[in-house]
Amino acid sequence: MSNFEKINPGTPVAGPYSPGMKAGNTVYISGQVSIDPEANIREQTLTALNNVKKIVKAAGGEVSNIVNTTVFLTKIEEFGDMNVAYKDFFNDNGVSDNYPSRATVEVSKLPRQTMLIEISAIAVL
Repeated sequence: MSNFEKINPGTPVAGPYSPGMKAGNTVYISGQVSIDPEANIREQTLTALNNVKKIVKAAGGEVSNIVNTTVFLTKIEEFGDMNVAYKDFFNDNGVSDNYPSRATVEVSKLPRQTMLIEISAIAVL
């Protein structure tokens, strides 16, 4: 028996992975995306972050428990627009000072051509 707990708030899973895994008081959140082909980078950023939020809440936490994110962008030139939506998301969820640490990288592709961003996270409850 493992000491890990699968966290799935009902989000669709398209492969052999868990949306979130809780190990002790740490939650590891798989990359979250938007599948809306009409959404721009700001909208996709908010969708991905709201998916992260659902997983953190299902594990018993809040947005303020997120300590690290990794952002994968298909177009690094959209960093500014992503960053505005990212900041708005955290501010709207009560985080206006202690933002999570973050790495942002450009990738050549994500699983679907319409995906502009993927965000993974770590939260400590």
